[in-house]
Amino acid sequence: MAGELLALCSRKVSNMIRFKRGVLWTAAVAVTASVAIATVSAQTVALKRVMQQKLGHSQVILAAVTTSNWAEMERRSEALIELTKDPAWMVLNTPEYARNSQAFVRAAEDLHDAAQRRDLDAAPLAYVSMTLSCVQCHRYVARARIASAHDVR
Repeated sequence: MAGELLALCSRKVSNMIRFKRGVLWTAAVAVTASVAIATVSAQTVALKRVMQQKLGHSQVILAAVTTSNWAEMERRSEALIELTKDPAWMVLNTPEYARNSQAFVRAAEDLHDAAQRRDLDAAPLAYVSMTLSCVQCHRYVARARIASAHDVR
């Protein structure tokens, strides 16, 4: 009995350590994404509003993931999915941008599903995936804008 309890506690501690490492890594990615938002030029007022809302929802989701606040995760992931339907979301009309946007929507849907299932393993993974899709898209948009500026010259 004592051995089983010790093994169970050991697994729980191991899982918590892995989860906390994941959360710290995710927080670093979120900071990187917010810096990317701040440095992207040529944003319209509408796009800036949408990106600020996305960042706000993402920050609340990070807190919800770390505290297992399933209802907040569900609400905010739904809000992010709805945000992608705002016309200001469509920054570029390219296949690559469409793929990036779809990756974000899929990750937000995965997060929503994980929250509905109360899945402690899937929720942080979906959040990391969603955040990485943001970073990848921001990199793509920045490069596309630089290339476009060079083409104009």
